[in-house]
Amino acid sequence: MLRVARFLLVPSLLIAVALLAVGLTSRPAQQPAVLAALGEQPLVIAHRGGKGLWPENSLFAFERASALGVDMLEMDLQLSRDGELVVIHDRTLERTTNGQGPVAALNLEQLQALDAGYHWTADGGQSYPYRGQGVRIPTFGEVLDGFPDNAKVIEIKVPDVGMEALLCDALEANDQRDRVIVGSFYERSLQRFREQCPGVATSAGPGSVRVLVALNWLSLGSLLSPAYQALQIPERHNGLPVASERLMRTAQARGLNVQLWTINEQPAMRRLLDQGAHGLITDYPDRALQLLGRSTHISALRE
Repeated sequence: MLRVARFLLVPSLLIAVALLAVGLTSRPAQQPAVLAALGEQPLVIAHRGGKGLWPENSLFAFERASALGVDMLEMDLQLSRDGELVVIHDRTLERTTNGQGPVAALNLEQLQALDAGYHWTADGGQSYPYRGQGVRIPTFGEVLDGFPDNAKVIEIKVPDVGMEALLCDALEANDQRDRVIVGSFYERSLQRFREQCPGVATSAGPGSVRVLVALNWLSLGSLLSPAYQALQIPERHNGLPVASERLMRTAQARGLNVQLWTINEQPAMRRLLDQGAHGLITDYPDRALQLLGRSTHISALRE
């Protein structure tokens, strides 16, 4: 029995020493400039520009969400056949435009000839008020040029095609490195972007979220030294809770800004804010603004 105890004691001591060393060297994330500029109020983030209110990922949507007074514009990036960053969520065109096939199969001119308001409806398909109204797929450059003062959440949708470098170059050229948070469901894209564009705020990828969840479950969250500044997560995933109050407390203690997606109903918005969420990524930013007692009146639009 004594021999067994000694056998178990050595690895236990080694593990304890390792955990102590990690704990002593762990550092919370530092608040990035993009979030510092927004203050302490809960953030209203217009998902794809507010896709419940108008055609998603369009200049039209970003214009109106900005005029509504949201804190951040969320958008998705794909790559055209001729290497242009374009703002569209899906890899294919059918759901949001009158086009067909992969986004990557068309050049910019062909993509911008499509009607990006073609399928938007608020009444289950009884009417399509934005068809033929000139709503098109914008380039990322057009968004940067049109909304230089708006904070943005940007998602890299396709890995391994060079989007990370193009995105970094565009942010640098438009002096907007401190106006964005960059995310992706691909860890390798996030790692590559962080290497190529150091200092630009990023959110946690899926692997990083799993690590945080595991550490939190083991009560070891204080060991985390995040390479990211924002935690953008759903309330639930595959039927399992993700955004628990305990997880949000751990994330906050590690300096992370916790933003929940995609939260569209006011009771859920209220509950998550009460649990400690810093921001709501929503298709209906007007509902979030109303909940927070902020104006839902669209101010004068840009000329």
